[in-house]
Amino acid sequence: MATSTLGSAARSTRAWAQRRHNRRALARFGEFWQALQHVGDVLAEAERLSKSADDSAWKSRNTRHWTIATADEVRTSIKRCRSSLRIVSSSAKRFEPQLIVKDWRR
Repeated sequence: MATSTLGSAARSTRAWAQRRHNRRALARFGEFWQALQHVGDVLAEAERLSKSADDSAWKSRNTRHWTIATADEVRTSIKRCRSSLRIVSSSAKRFEPQLIVKDWRR
């Protein structure tokens, strides 16, 4: 009788640890997903600001020691960042179960 109680206690403890582990993994994935969403929001704001920018105003701010990117260069960079973010987001969604199960280990 003592062994079955000991065995069930061990199983119960392992199950509790596994549930805690899963909650942590879900929380970590949630934080990662929120960070991706925040990056998307910031890119949208940068895109909105770049649409209202004109090159003449930017060129007048050019300082002596470095050059400032043109409005077109900024818009191109934003488009590339948005494309990269889309790839990372789709990969994250595709691999969500594996990331959660493996708890982000390599």
